[in-house]
Amino acid sequence: MKKNGGFTLIELLVVIAIIAVLMGILMPALSRAREQARRQSCGARVRQHALALNMYGNDYDTKLPLPNTSGAWLQDVAINTVHFMLATGMTRETFYCESNQNHQKYNDLFWEFNNDTWDPAKKRFRDESGFVVSGYCFILQTSSSRDLRPEIVSYSTDSVKKQWVKSTMTSRPADREVVVDSIMGTPDSSKKYGREFVEVHGGIWDQSGVSDQTSHLSRNSVPAGGNVAFMDGHVEWRNFKPDIDDGTAVPRYGNSPGFFW
Repeated sequence: MKKNGGFTLIELLVVIAIIAVLMGILMPALSRAREQARRQSCGARVRQHALALNMYGNDYDTKLPLPNTSGAWLQDVAINTVHFMLATGMTRETFYCESNQNHQKYNDLFWEFNNDTWDPAKKRFRDESGFVVSGYCFILQTSSSRDLRPEIVSYSTDSVKKQWVKSTMTSRPADREVVVDSIMGTPDSSKKYGREFVEVHGGIWDQSGVSDQTSHLSRNSVPAGGNVAFMDGHVEWRNFKPDIDDGTAVPRYGNSPGFFW
């Protein structure tokens, strides 16, 4: 009698089990590869920001733009600065990291925060007032009398003391951070490192019920690290330093987040 050429149930189960094992081995590797690609793409975007700021300094006698002082977070960028950056060849997409799920999913809420006059055809806002909530943090000097941002506390391992930057002629430009990945966390004693990095509540939450979050989160919901652009235009990846007391930008008021770079 001729044998049927089909698979038996046992054979099918064995094949399925082998495929499941292979998927279990390959998926983490694929996930790491995707995140590595996002880090590289993010690094290129951070570099674009640093180059745009240098171009701004070239046009304004070495002075860098003031961040919007009505916003207290380091991600807040005044509309007139956004327009300058767009004119250098940047796009809306370059203001956000691909690894930040909330910035990608709810991009309109961040891009048009308190300003819903974005004209996609002309690629600019019709109103110069207000600011966008970008996906990167700007280490720029602002008016001390109205500055509600966090104070900076340097890491003990920093080669130079961290400080707000106000000019392209800053000393040691290769060591001076100017644009960094968004790594932020609100105080929460129940979380690792005493910070909540995944659901960070701020103006977006008050306005739309959507939380902000840290970019490049690891699988245990803490930051893996971030890209750092320096005043000379080069970019480095910096692993997250968990020594919170030695490296947080301490909030000046309430339960606002600390920023890390």
